[in-house]
Amino acid sequence: MGKGFTARVKRVISEADIILEVVDSRFPQETRNHWMEQTIVEKKKKLIIIANKADLVSVEKVRRVKRKLAKEFPCVFVSAKERFGKKKLLEEIGKASHKKEIKIGIIGYPNTGKSSITNMLRGKKVAKTSRKAGFTRGEQLIRINAKTTLIDTPGVIPADESDEFSLFLVGSKNPQDLSDHELIALKLIEFLARESPGALEKRYGVELPAEPENVLEQIAVNRKKLAKGGTPNLNSAARLILEDWGRNKIR
Repeated sequence: MGKGFTARVKRVISEADIILEVVDSRFPQETRNHWMEQTIVEKKKKLIIIANKADLVSVEKVRRVKRKLAKEFPCVFVSAKERFGKKKLLEEIGKASHKKEIKIGIIGYPNTGKSSITNMLRGKKVAKTSRKAGFTRGEQLIRINAKTTLIDTPGVIPADESDEFSLFLVGSKNPQDLSDHELIALKLIEFLARESPGALEKRYGVELPAEPENVLEQIAVNRKKLAKGGTPNLNSAARLILEDWGRNKIR
């Protein structure tokens, strides 16, 4: 996170009365920005964690994660895509607000859905949205209602976050920008085989348990990603699974 971004985020935190930190429901801890949370607490501002994309996780996981997050900050699970959670979010904002007019800042990793949350709160499409990480380029001031202004900001990645797989997993790095598609695909397969093996079997018809390399070969064969001579094209299969993950097709 460069000095320019640091200054911009600090400015938003200083100007806002309430901060909404948008995280990914699938990876709430991985998409929290503890540096920003600490800054918010130090400035004595109110923080609400919004766990977006709740439609992509089970009810059991929602309950488990909410219990954990709620020990630190108010937490609301929503799905901007499916349009649920808005009422509860507005209730939490109301609890945190004691002023007639308030400014709300939205922060979070790229691609967690900040602009979609803005659109949901406003009730119509006011902030541009995209699946591509880093789409929002600068702050946008958006009037939610007569008493509420929202500050939408670009996604910010902590300066010490350099694990390419972690960035890809949470949607903060696009598949086309990865340095080694096969390596990241193998890590993704290993992660899914551990966390959600049924998703791999359902999407690609693979047989588990199996080594990640064997799973990638199965995907290549099943999806006809073959090189000359009929050998599995692992690079093509890797790109396929990475693109599918980025488009939320694996669940």
